[in-house]
Amino acid sequence: MLRTSAHRSDGGWVIDGDKWFITGADGAGFAIVMARTGEQISRGRGATMFLVDADNPGFRVQRVVDSIDRVAIGGHAEVQLRACHVGDEAILGEEGLGYEYAQVRLAPARLTHCMRWLGLARRAHDIALDRAAEREAFGARLGDLGMVQQMIADSVLDLHSSRLMIGHVAWLLDTGGDAQRASSMAKVFVAEAVGRVVDRAVQICGSLGISGDLPLARYLNEVRGFRIYDGPSEAHRWSIARREVRARSARRRREREEAETAGG
Repeated sequence: MLRTSAHRSDGGWVIDGDKWFITGADGAGFAIVMARTGEQISRGRGATMFLVDADNPGFRVQRVVDSIDRVAIGGHAEVQLRACHVGDEAILGEEGLGYEYAQVRLAPARLTHCMRWLGLARRAHDIALDRAAEREAFGARLGDLGMVQQMIADSVLDLHSSRLMIGHVAWLLDTGGDAQRASSMAKVFVAEAVGRVVDRAVQICGSLGISGDLPLARYLNEVRGFRIYDGPSEAHRWSIARREVRARSARRRREREEAETAGG
């Protein structure tokens, strides 16, 4: 869906396009801009990364988008590029290989998001545990009530499962394995799991949970975007399913070929 383009001009390139929801753009000294430089993008080729200084006359931060999360320094901005001229030296890496370079950071970037939000979910769970141990309702502590115990147990399961998935992706990265599929799976699961954990913490704390006296309401806003950032859960599920079907089809094809060879 990349529509920002760059075409050759005297002594360099001219970039034109609009970028939406660019995290950290407000106040940044420069940006890495991905633009189409080929007639089409095929097999990961045809897009190029450019280094563009924020004071370039053709680079403009239009506005900072009002969003539910506030954790990112510089917020999320709309950026406009109009007749943005850069020299050949502004190309990051080689022309046409922008997507290939972007793939290198995907798995580690997803993992850092997972680790950060898992830490926030763990903190939310601790707050809920403290509340469940102190608050009395219906003649007993909240922590002694069956419905609250189920929420606590479900959060423990989500936290532990998330930690294991993160550990697996980290191991793949450390050992030089292909972490793309595993990181995609971890991103989907952890993004949804931390949301469930924070939501349960709010529920356990009741009205206190949605008040400004605890950080839980803010946490709830912060983690919601994670199901969208770095690819929405739906896109990752689509990719995961495609890989599974493709791998199964390839395996069945090999098995048929081996059977025919053995029969011959």
